[in-house]
Order: sequence, then structure tokens, then C-alpha cells
Amino acid sequence: MMQPLQGIRVLDLSRVLAGPYCTMVLGDLGAEVIKVEPPEGDETRAWGPPFAEGESAYYLCVNRNKRDIVINLKTDEGKKILRDLALQSDVLVENFRPGTLEKFGLDFATLSQLNPKLIYCSITGFGQTGPMRDKPGYDFMIQALGGLMSITGEPEGEPMKTGVAVVDLFAGQNAVIAILAALQARTLTGRGQQLDIALFDSQLGWLANVASNYLISGKLPKRHGNAHPNIVPYQSFQASDGWFAIAVGNDRQFVRLCEVIGELELANDERFAKNSARVQNREELIGLLKSIFVTRRVREWLSALDEAEIPCGPINNFEQVFSMPQVQEREMLVKMDHPTIGELPLVGSPLKFSDTPVQYRLHPPLMGEHTEEVLRELKTKVSKL
Repeated sequence: MMQPLQGIRVLDLSRVLAGPYCTMVLGDLGAEVIKVEPPEGDETRAWGPPFAEGESAYYLCVNRNKRDIVINLKTDEGKKILRDLALQSDVLVENFRPGTLEKFGLDFATLSQLNPKLIYCSITGFGQTGPMRDKPGYDFMIQALGGLMSITGEPEGEPMKTGVAVVDLFAGQNAVIAILAALQARTLTGRGQQLDIALFDSQLGWLANVASNYLISGKLPKRHGNAHPNIVPYQSFQASDGWFAIAVGNDRQFVRLCEVIGELELANDERFAKNSARVQNREELIGLLKSIFVTRRVREWLSALDEAEIPCGPINNFEQVFSMPQVQEREMLVKMDHPTIGELPLVGSPLKFSDTPVQYRLHPPLMGEHTEEVLRELKTKVSKL
């Protein structure tokens, strides 16, 4: 079955999370991805526990649909192999610090002379320019530096990072978008180009409405815990037996909420009738709602809120999430055969296509699993040139 990126070859020199996530998405879409590891391997192979037959869960999560080779770039032979592979590739993805690959003659300027159609995507902490270009960048420190932690956490509590490395993942998604756009541009110009994706830039772009609030008002945003800076009520509440989330996105939904809780007069109260008023009188309204929600069980509230078509949901743990029928129906939990693990469960792709669906062709590879195979193919192709 055809896939969107069928026929596109990606040379993946990246490791850890942002780059491997990008190349996994490209592989899911049908690209042929060759993951290149140094002799010591991708660092994430050792990031555990948990491990499955020696393979870390961290590594397994972002490396399916790739073949894997081990090359030592410190040798002349290794550099030659990489140049030959780049000559046969459409896209190269790397996340070395700026200037590192130039020392090996594997920078964009050098490789683009050999292959003018090459799309060369560099993912770094702070980009190829600016006073911080040489500074190493990791998700956690960029969440701190880029402002995300200042708005995450309880109002009087410690600034918090998110539970998932969102900066790495969003930078990886930005890299995918840029690569797809560059492939389209190449169909018009016949030329490749260099793509400069920074974790720091991705973090700032992700601030979206909260950044806009600050830029327009000049007021520093505060931490609201699970609440929303511009919408009320839009947060978690405690019932008699646990927590649940509610997202009242407009005034019509607020009227229905008031009906559900038996306090319709609140919908006509000038302090709460409009969202802007609810934001200004947040503490008073939330105090009232807390005293009401704690009187009944989570299941009771969710049933009543669902019937009133008010966005809401339980706060699920992972066991509850992955047992949901919706997860099964949407194929967001997939299982792949692995040579040492056996049946390997992985989170599925969120990308759904009617004609060219994602395919799970290759298990996350063992280190160097395809070195001989890829080098044999490369030798054959080079001999034909």
C-alpha cells in the first residue's frame, strides 16, 4: 500500500528525543530512514529502567520504522560512508552542536555541493545563530529558560516542568513540518536547503496565547495550576471520591453548568454571567463550585455533565487511558514483533489518512542491526554511478 513519503530516504544522525521523534514520524509516513549511531550508541539506549530484554523503553518509543547502522565518524572510512549515504539521500537530520559536523566535512555547505537536492535539517538547543548558539540545550532547562515553567504549577508553589518533554517533542514536530515544506519547495526549485530548528524557538512558539496576553497587556502571567488564565471555570475539581476536569468554554455552557449543579441564579449574576466577569471574579466563583462539587462522586458529576454536553472528563492514570475503547478504536496502541522482546507495545501514530495510512513496518532496531545490509546496498549503488 502506498504511503505519503514512499521513495524518500532520510539519513538520521540524531539521538535522544527531538531528532528521533522527527525521523520516526517520517518513517511512519513511509520514508526509508537509516539511523546512524556512533560506536557507543544513542544515549537513550541506557536511559532506564525500565528495559525490555536490554532495550530501554525510552529508546523504543521513538525509533520504529528505521534501519540502524553503526559508523565511527572519527575515521576516514566512516566519513566517506556518511558522504556516500548523503549523496543517496533526500533528507539528513542531525542534532549535533553547531559547527561539530563541519569538522568532519559533513556540514550543509559541503554535502550540498555533492547533493544539491539534499534537505539538511539541524535541530539544536538554540539554533545556528545568536549569542547562545554554542550552548547545549536540554528540554528541562529550556522549559525553565523559555518561560514555560514560570506559568506551570500551583500559584504559590514551585515552578514546574510538564510531565512529558514537550519542548523536545514540539521541536521534533516543527522539524517534520519544515522537512515536508522543504520537500514541496524542492519540487518547485529543484534544490534542497538547510533547516534550522531550535528547541528554544519551539518553546517560545508554543507559548501561544499566554505570550500574546503578556505582549498585549505588559503584565507578567501567573501560575494558575490546572486553571486557565482566560477562561473560567476551566480546571480540575475535587468530588467526594476523587478529581475530575471541567472545561466551560463559553457562556452557554456556563448556563448549562448552573442547571446541572442546581444554581441557575449564578448564570444571571452579573459577577458570573459573562466569561470576562468570571475571570475577574474567579476566586469567588471557584470557591462556590468547589463547595458544590465535593458533595457528589466523580461518576455522578461526569454523567450529569456529559448529558448537558459540558466538556469534562476523569483524570485518568495510564492504565485507565490505555484500556479505553477509544484508544483501541483509534489504533493508538499498537503491537510490533521484535526479535528479542517478542510482542512490543507502542503508542500509535496520531496521523490518520484515508488513502495512504501509516504503516508499522520495522521494529525499533537493535544497535547496528542493519549495518552490513545498508553498506552492501550502498556499495552496489555507488558502483553503478
